[in-house]
Amino acid sequence: MLAAVGNGLNASPNTPREAYVPPGPRARLARSFREAGVPATLRSSLAWAVRFAAGPAVAKRLRGEASFSLGAESFRYADSWHNWTWLNERSVEVPIAAAALRQTPPGSAIEVGAVMQHYGHNGHRVIDKYESGPGIEQLDIFDIAPEPSYQLVLSVSTLEHVGWDEPKRDPDRALHAIAHLKRLVAPGGALMVTVPAGYHPKLDSAIRNGTIEFSSVRALRCVYPSMIWNEVAAESTSGAKYDELIYRAEAVLICCWVNNASV
Repeated sequence: MLAAVGNGLNASPNTPREAYVPPGPRARLARSFREAGVPATLRSSLAWAVRFAAGPAVAKRLRGEASFSLGAESFRYADSWHNWTWLNERSVEVPIAAAALRQTPPGSAIEVGAVMQHYGHNGHRVIDKYESGPGIEQLDIFDIAPEPSYQLVLSVSTLEHVGWDEPKRDPDRALHAIAHLKRLVAPGGALMVTVPAGYHPKLDSAIRNGTIEFSSVRALRCVYPSMIWNEVAAESTSGAKYDELIYRAEAVLICCWVNNASV
């Protein structure tokens, strides 16, 4: 059942030797049995499998809502077979990021972590340390030069892996990465970052308590298996868990920093 749960990071001939390769389904099941117990693991797996088999079309009918709200804005859910977005936080991250890209001239946007091209959004600069493909520059985040600067610096569920899912774990590296990305933002421009709550606890805490300065931090939360996301206070996500069995967050932080420096 969980053999189908992929993550785009499985080892391949093109995977750099130093790249993080997550554990396979058997290892994840064993860990979940130990930590959550057999009944809870089986319930979670069954609920996921039923909704996976139903597909995005049925998910839309079961959800009963075509859109979700964040602040004063409304966004349509992204229901795609790529990464099975109707089953996880991608269903809300993708439309929010897509709206930001649409509002920015393509030459003025850079994305760190190759996510949006999988959902039909191209034309902007894309950086990814490990993923390769047309239009992707394989570059470490700290090697991105601060010139030229950009009106939009975007990163979708990527920064939580920086320093965390690497051979030498460094919990502070993600925090330093955000500081570096701010250097890429042109005056009047913005850095937009989405982070799945519960994956990287130190990063989550630094965002919520203001150690990392953002102009705004919003949060969305889903009570599975409803597939409906609602806005909640960012502080309320401190207990949110990341399901490492099926790679799914129950809450996501949407963080924005605006460069108010004068030209």
